[in-house]
Amino acid sequence: MLGRKSKVGHGGTLDSPASGLLVLLVGAATRTCSFVQNLPKTYFVEAQLGAFSDTDDASGLIEAKSGWGHVTPESLEREILGFLGMHLQVPPSISAVHVAGRRAHELARSGEKPCLSSRPITITSFSEASGPDPQGRIRFKIRCHKGTYVRSLIRDLGNRLCCGAYVVSLKRLSIGGFNLVNSLPLATLAAIGPTFPEKTLLPLDRLLDHFVTYRAPQELEKDVRNGRPIPFDSLVRDHWGLIPESGHVALRTENLVCFALPEETSKGHCCYRPDVVLALGEPS
Repeated sequence: MLGRKSKVGHGGTLDSPASGLLVLLVGAATRTCSFVQNLPKTYFVEAQLGAFSDTDDASGLIEAKSGWGHVTPESLEREILGFLGMHLQVPPSISAVHVAGRRAHELARSGEKPCLSSRPITITSFSEASGPDPQGRIRFKIRCHKGTYVRSLIRDLGNRLCCGAYVVSLKRLSIGGFNLVNSLPLATLAAIGPTFPEKTLLPLDRLLDHFVTYRAPQELEKDVRNGRPIPFDSLVRDHWGLIPESGHVALRTENLVCFALPEETSKGHCCYRPDVVLALGEPS
């Protein structure tokens, strides 16, 4: 839609059977992909109790496990809450995780069994849990951080409930402060035509809202542009951001914004070293 000369990136893929929000980044904003991918995400998931899937969702080979009649709303909520916080999770075999230089899904689909190591993930909340209904379906919202596989969560929940479980449907509702309710279907963008960038692309400031942001003096703009360390005592904080635990902070001048990392000089002074520098006015 934008032509071959335009760069377009994304802020985190979805499983092929899943639906929901995908943040697209255009032009110089593609350099912020890693920052968008690190934002917390919210999903709505529906799962089926009483069976396993070799892909951990409805697209795979389904194998009946056992009855789920012993699962009550109370036991479901108790087991769900046990996943809160930081813990280790083994990704599903059908995933983009690299194993010995190859994607896990490539190995699995060629008949091999990838050896996947557990990795730390963080789940911050569950809400609107319901079920099981008469068909053995459960539903809830989950807010989690980068690297979390909801399919693995449902697989592990099924193990804890001693009946098996797999994902029936998965929808991403938000990425940080970007929400599905404010998004546009690709078909709508196509209908708008060549003028859609001016009408629909968001300013870079919408991403900065997520980060601790400082205002740098205008006379230091050249230092920001050239990646020189910016003394901490020269900065004025604009706001704390939505994810203040991020390692990066945002520094802004009249014409630039940069994502910077803390650093200590040889004299023991605190400063921020610009990491990614962008001109304001670029879309995201």
